Amino acid sequence: MPATDPQQHRAQAPVPSPRRAAIRLAIRGLDPAPFAPLFPLEDAALLLRGIRRVIVPEDPGIMFPCRVSLDYPEAGEEMLLLNHRHLDHPASPYRAEGPIFVRRGVPAFDAVDQLPPVIVQRPMAVRAYDEAMMMVEAEIAEKGEIDDLAREWLEQPGIAHIDVHSMRRGCFFCRIQRG
Repeated sequence: MPATDPQQHRAQAPVPSPRRAAIRLAIRGLDPAPFAPLFPLEDAALLLRGIRRVIVPEDPGIMFPCRVSLDYPEAGEEMLLLNHRHLDHPASPYRAEGPIFVRRGVPAFDAVDQLPPVIVQRPMAVRAYDEAMMMVEAEIAEKGEIDDLAREWLEQPGIAHIDVHSMRRGCFFCRIQRG
Protein backbone atom coordinates (compact mmCIF):
# COMPACT_ATOMS: atom_id res chain seq x y z
CA MET A 1 0.00 0.00 0.00
CA PRO A 2 1.57 3.33 -0.98
CA ALA A 3 2.22 5.93 1.69
CA THR A 4 -0.64 8.36 2.05
CA ASP A 5 -1.08 11.63 3.85
CA PRO A 6 -4.07 11.41 6.25
CA GLN A 7 -4.83 15.07 5.50
CA GLN A 8 -5.62 14.22 1.87
CA HIS A 9 -8.46 12.00 3.05
CA ARG A 10 -10.30 14.83 4.78
CA ALA A 11 -12.94 15.57 2.18
CA GLN A 12 -15.83 17.97 2.20
CA ALA A 13 -19.33 16.59 2.05
CA PRO A 14 -21.02 16.59 -1.33
CA VAL A 15 -23.59 19.30 -1.93
CA PRO A 16 -27.12 17.82 -1.65
CA SER A 17 -29.26 17.78 -4.73
CA PRO A 18 -31.79 20.68 -4.77
CA ARG A 19 -34.78 18.32 -4.57
CA ARG A 20 -33.54 16.88 -1.26
CA ALA A 21 -32.28 20.09 0.37
CA ALA A 22 -35.43 20.40 2.53
CA ILE A 23 -34.33 17.41 4.65
CA ARG A 24 -31.47 18.32 6.98
CA LEU A 25 -29.02 15.65 8.11
CA ALA A 26 -27.82 15.69 11.74
CA ILE A 27 -24.73 13.62 12.49
CA ARG A 28 -23.03 13.29 15.85
CA GLY A 29 -20.07 11.16 16.85
CA LEU A 30 -20.18 9.01 19.95
CA ASP A 31 -19.95 10.77 23.31
CA PRO A 32 -16.28 10.66 24.42
CA ALA A 33 -17.14 10.64 28.17
CA PRO A 34 -17.68 6.85 28.57
CA PHE A 35 -14.34 6.13 26.89
CA ALA A 36 -12.19 8.68 28.77
CA PRO A 37 -11.74 6.56 31.95
CA LEU A 38 -10.46 3.65 29.86
CA PHE A 39 -7.38 5.40 28.44
CA PRO A 40 -5.42 5.58 31.75
CA LEU A 41 -5.86 1.83 32.41
CA GLU A 42 -2.87 -0.48 32.01
CA ASP A 43 -2.89 -2.69 28.91
CA ALA A 44 -3.48 -5.81 31.05
CA ALA A 45 -6.60 -4.23 32.59
CA LEU A 46 -7.84 -3.26 29.13
CA LEU A 47 -7.30 -6.81 27.84
CA LEU A 48 -9.46 -8.17 30.67
CA ARG A 49 -12.26 -6.00 29.28
CA GLY A 50 -11.66 -7.05 25.68
CA ILE A 51 -10.09 -3.70 24.78
CA ARG A 52 -6.84 -3.15 22.87
CA ARG A 53 -4.68 -0.04 22.94
CA VAL A 54 -3.49 0.94 19.46
CA ILE A 55 -0.79 3.42 18.50
CA VAL A 56 -1.51 4.64 14.98
CA PRO A 57 1.34 3.68 12.62
CA GLU A 58 2.98 5.92 10.05
CA ASP A 59 0.91 6.39 6.89
CA PRO A 60 -2.41 5.10 8.31
CA GLY A 61 -4.41 6.23 5.26
CA ILE A 62 -8.10 5.66 5.91
CA MET A 63 -7.47 3.06 8.59
CA PHE A 64 -8.43 3.58 12.26
CA PRO A 65 -11.52 5.81 11.77
CA CYS A 66 -12.52 7.34 15.11
CA ARG A 67 -16.20 7.00 16.04
CA VAL A 68 -16.06 10.02 18.34
CA SER A 69 -14.46 12.65 16.08
CA LEU A 70 -15.58 10.83 12.90
CA ASP A 71 -12.19 11.70 11.48
CA TYR A 72 -8.87 9.98 10.94
CA PRO A 73 -6.09 9.97 13.53
CA GLU A 74 -2.55 11.16 12.98
CA ALA A 75 0.42 8.78 13.10
CA GLY A 76 1.47 8.18 16.72
CA GLU A 77 -1.97 8.91 18.22
CA GLU A 78 -3.28 6.60 20.91
CA MET A 79 -6.60 4.88 20.25
CA LEU A 80 -8.65 2.16 21.84
CA LEU A 81 -10.23 -0.69 19.90
CA LEU A 82 -13.26 -1.96 21.79
CA ASN A 83 -16.70 -3.44 21.44
CA HIS A 84 -19.61 -0.98 21.41
CA ARG A 85 -23.36 -1.64 21.36
CA HIS A 86 -24.82 1.00 19.03
CA LEU A 87 -28.35 -0.38 18.63
CA ASP A 88 -29.73 -1.44 21.99
CA HIS A 89 -33.50 -1.70 22.03
CA PRO A 90 -34.75 -4.73 24.01
CA ALA A 91 -37.70 -5.38 21.69
CA SER A 92 -35.69 -5.28 18.46
CA PRO A 93 -34.14 -8.31 16.83
CA TYR A 94 -31.68 -5.87 15.19
CA ARG A 95 -29.73 -5.10 18.39
CA ALA A 96 -26.16 -4.69 17.26
CA GLU A 97 -22.67 -4.23 18.58
CA GLY A 98 -19.19 -4.49 17.22
CA PRO A 99 -15.64 -3.16 17.23
CA ILE A 100 -14.90 0.56 17.05
CA PHE A 101 -11.84 2.78 17.34
CA VAL A 102 -11.90 5.84 19.59
CA ARG A 103 -9.25 8.54 19.98
CA ARG A 104 -8.11 10.03 23.27
CA GLY A 105 -9.25 13.55 24.14
CA VAL A 106 -11.18 14.51 21.01
CA PRO A 107 -14.58 16.20 20.91
CA ALA A 108 -17.54 14.48 19.31
CA PHE A 109 -18.30 15.40 15.71
CA ASP A 110 -21.57 17.33 15.71
CA ALA A 111 -22.86 18.87 12.50
CA VAL A 112 -25.91 19.41 10.35
CA ASP A 113 -25.66 18.90 6.59
CA GLN A 114 -21.96 18.11 6.77
CA LEU A 115 -20.94 14.49 6.30
CA PRO A 116 -17.88 13.50 8.34
CA PRO A 117 -14.65 12.52 6.59
CA VAL A 118 -14.82 8.85 7.63
CA ILE A 119 -18.02 8.08 5.71
CA VAL A 120 -17.26 9.77 2.39
CA GLN A 121 -14.01 7.93 1.59
CA ARG A 122 -15.30 4.46 0.83
CA PRO A 123 -18.47 2.52 0.00
CA MET A 124 -20.63 2.14 3.11
CA ALA A 125 -23.51 -0.08 4.21
CA VAL A 126 -26.44 2.17 5.07
CA ARG A 127 -29.42 0.91 7.10
CA ALA A 128 -32.64 2.76 7.99
CA TYR A 129 -34.69 1.97 11.10
CA ASP A 130 -38.16 2.90 12.32
CA GLU A 131 -39.07 4.00 15.89
CA ALA A 132 -39.32 0.35 17.03
CA MET A 133 -35.72 -0.19 15.79
CA MET A 134 -36.87 -2.43 12.97
CA MET A 135 -34.81 -2.20 9.80
CA VAL A 136 -36.90 -0.86 6.92
CA GLU A 137 -34.25 -0.06 4.29
CA ALA A 138 -30.69 -1.21 3.55
CA GLU A 139 -28.32 -0.31 0.74
CA ILE A 140 -24.66 -0.13 -0.23
CA ALA A 141 -23.78 3.50 -0.89
CA GLU A 142 -20.79 4.24 -3.08
CA LYS A 143 -18.59 7.26 -2.37
CA GLY A 144 -20.69 10.41 -2.67
CA GLU A 145 -24.06 8.62 -2.50
CA ILE A 146 -24.82 8.72 1.23
CA ASP A 147 -26.06 12.32 1.25
CA ASP A 148 -28.82 11.83 -1.32
CA LEU A 149 -29.74 8.37 -0.03
CA ALA A 150 -30.07 9.59 3.57
CA ARG A 151 -32.22 12.54 2.51
CA GLU A 152 -34.44 10.28 0.39
CA TRP A 153 -34.98 7.85 3.24
CA LEU A 154 -35.52 10.54 5.87
CA GLU A 155 -38.28 12.04 3.69
CA GLN A 156 -40.24 8.90 4.61
CA PRO A 157 -42.10 9.54 7.89
CA GLY A 158 -41.65 5.94 9.06
CA ILE A 159 -37.86 6.20 9.20
CA ALA A 160 -36.44 7.36 12.54
CA HIS A 161 -32.71 7.19 11.83
CA ILE A 162 -30.03 5.76 9.58
CA ASP A 163 -26.96 3.85 10.73
CA VAL A 164 -23.81 3.85 8.61
CA HIS A 165 -21.49 0.81 8.70
CA SER A 166 -18.34 -0.19 6.88
CA MET A 167 -19.21 -2.26 3.86
CA ARG A 168 -16.49 -4.87 4.23
CA ARG A 169 -16.36 -5.51 7.96
CA GLY A 170 -19.78 -4.22 8.99
CA CYS A 171 -18.43 -1.97 11.76
CA PHE A 172 -20.67 0.85 12.98
CA PHE A 173 -19.52 4.35 11.98
CA CYS A 174 -22.28 6.81 12.88
CA ARG A 175 -25.99 7.58 13.01
CA ILE A 176 -27.81 10.09 10.78
CA GLN A 177 -31.06 11.72 11.92
CA ARG A 178 -33.26 14.59 10.80
CA GLY A 179 -31.57 17.88 11.65
